[in-house]
Amino acid sequence: MRVAGSICVFAVLACQTAAATPPSVAGRVVDENGVAVAGVRVEVSSGANTVTATSDSAGNSNLEVPSPGEYEIRAERLGFFVYSGKSVAFQEGPNHLTITLNHLQELTESVEVKYSPPVIDTQDPDERKQLNEVEILAVPYPASQDLRSALPLMPGVVQDANGNLHFNGGATDQTNVTLNGFNISDPYTGRLDARVSIEAVRSLDLETARYSAEKSRGSASSLDIKTAMGDDHWRFSGTNFIPGVTSQNGVQINKWTPRIDTSGPLMKGRAWFHNAFDTFYDLNIISGLPRGQDESRSVTASNLSRFQVNVTPANILTGSLLINYGDDDRHGLSFLSPIETTVNNRNHLYVSTLRDQHYFGGGALIDVGFSDTRGLVRQSPQGDRIFQILPFGQRGNYFEDVTRHFNRQQWLGNAFLPQLHWAGTHQFKAGVDLERTSFDRLVSRHPYEVLRNDMSVARRVTFVGNRQQARENFEAAQYVQDRWAPREGLMIEAGLRAEWDEIVRNVLWSPRFSIAYAPDWLRESKLAAGFGVFHDALTLSTLTQNEDQVSLSTFFLPGGMVRGPVATIFLINDHALWAPRYRTLSFSAERKLPFDFYGKVSFMHKVGSGGFTFVNELEAFGGLYPGGLYQLRNWRHDRYDAAEFTVRRTFGGRFEWVVGYTRSKARSDAVVEFSVDNPIFAPQGPGPFAWDTPNRFMTWGWAPRTSCDRLSAKLTWCI
Repeated sequence: MRVAGSICVFAVLACQTAAATPPSVAGRVVDENGVAVAGVRVEVSSGANTVTATSDSAGNSNLEVPSPGEYEIRAERLGFFVYSGKSVAFQEGPNHLTITLNHLQELTESVEVKYSPPVIDTQDPDERKQLNEVEILAVPYPASQDLRSALPLMPGVVQDANGNLHFNGGATDQTNVTLNGFNISDPYTGRLDARVSIEAVRSLDLETARYSAEKSRGSASSLDIKTAMGDDHWRFSGTNFIPGVTSQNGVQINKWTPRIDTSGPLMKGRAWFHNAFDTFYDLNIISGLPRGQDESRSVTASNLSRFQVNVTPANILTGSLLINYGDDDRHGLSFLSPIETTVNNRNHLYVSTLRDQHYFGGGALIDVGFSDTRGLVRQSPQGDRIFQILPFGQRGNYFEDVTRHFNRQQWLGNAFLPQLHWAGTHQFKAGVDLERTSFDRLVSRHPYEVLRNDMSVARRVTFVGNRQQARENFEAAQYVQDRWAPREGLMIEAGLRAEWDEIVRNVLWSPRFSIAYAPDWLRESKLAAGFGVFHDALTLSTLTQNEDQVSLSTFFLPGGMVRGPVATIFLINDHALWAPRYRTLSFSAERKLPFDFYGKVSFMHKVGSGGFTFVNELEAFGGLYPGGLYQLRNWRHDRYDAAEFTVRRTFGGRFEWVVGYTRSKARSDAVVEFSVDNPIFAPQGPGPFAWDTPNRFMTWGWAPRTSCDRLSAKLTWCI
């Protein structure tokens, strides 16, 4: 296998003149499929003379070498194997250099390769974190068959008790999640519920601050899941084909997580495919329950198929289809919750994408794409008997039966202009992002009761009103961004994003500014700072609670008195709302430390205003009118402050060790979540979010144990 990369050099001789012309090198960096690679640090050296450049969005870079002769080439970027050790002769006048980098991947052959160390990219002001394919597969973490479980390996990412992910102190729906650049979050809830095989993932790219105006729909961060593509080599891998077996209740399979990964050429040198399939079967047996009523089963599966066709070297077409399937019987079964209280969950998801990239002379790039997302979520109880919540468990049938369909269509367009030279170099880009989302939801609820220790009824909740919900929204956004490099070691990014949606119907302006500075007097160091305004995407689940049913709560007091029924009603006036607004200020410092350690310290201050919260309008009457009349208002204010400290080192050419500590505080003046399913008759109040993690220490890594094996470890400690 060729993993070190390939290089082509074409020397174009200039016309003979009286004075010699210094060599100029027009470089381009591509991957093994001919796709341009941005952000690659290219180094050309000969003796004491060293010239560096960073590739732009079209993979282009320009270098001026001092004199003709032999030069050694080195190119590196996180997520790729290092390219080094090649000697190239440059002649007077213009020269052309093409470098092919190969993505990091698990290798089965015994070959000598080097991974890119944690290079300090002086041209990137973003607060960027990444997990590559090797790290995702090598580092141990709970539920390693689920890609979402790998995300807490990055500082600033925590997982709550329900398995939901929170980035930089934000709610689950405050992160913009994309799959190869296309929105992959649930159109109704805004959460990341889609499954992708870990074998298919090339990298998880997380930007937590100072990200460009190209990215939005999330005030907390922006996560892009990049997946692999085949090349000219046929590859097949099968993992975890031997199932786990239990002898409890007889010999039977209890765990099975097979994964199949296939890739190769459709037409060598021009077209390729990649297919990744995984499934997870889980049999859960609860001790203490009668035999035959003590088992729950679940099956989840995903399949991602991708293809790429290089129509011409300058025109690249890619497409993909992601399919998810889930079947979870008797969900919620436990010693205190017998079969009758459980629900059966079903879900389907289909995401198809098509993208076309065209490169033009001078470094221009046009990128257009379309994606279609469709899905079904079904939750059905075991019957319609009244559901009872006991001090020591539950009985009866769960009270909520839900069927939900959703879909999204997204159109993307981006234009990267050639570099302009004025007081340095400018790289302009602009684009549009259009989305249409919709859902319909049918909910059937029957009464439930809350019982006391003596089994008397303390509270009964019934539901009346509309069972059908439906809503759609159209969002449009456009942006412009300038990357200005006044001189070597200084990069300034300034951008502006404008957004509009048909619910709020206001134009939302989001200015962004960031700067990266690598001082000459402090080698291999970088300082970066930035400020930005961000707006969250509007989640349809919040904006349609007024279309849901009304809950009626009746309270049975110990003395025999009855109070109620007390109604819980939600009201929403779209015309009185505006989109929540967040302002983020951040700073970071990176430096190469002794013994090839790399250290980084980051600080973030985020303030949110105009957040959505339901306010009980009846509180103004001092308890004269019981119940809840909840009006959605922009009255919530959030605040997040964090300091992160990270040290990492790559050793042995490929093994890695990371240690980090995060001190953070996530607060709000409205932390109570009101809902029709669980009426809360209490005032809104301030405090920390439920997922607030003030102190978090983590370390992970892997190292060689034998000549053909490795030792992996991970430790996470939170307070």
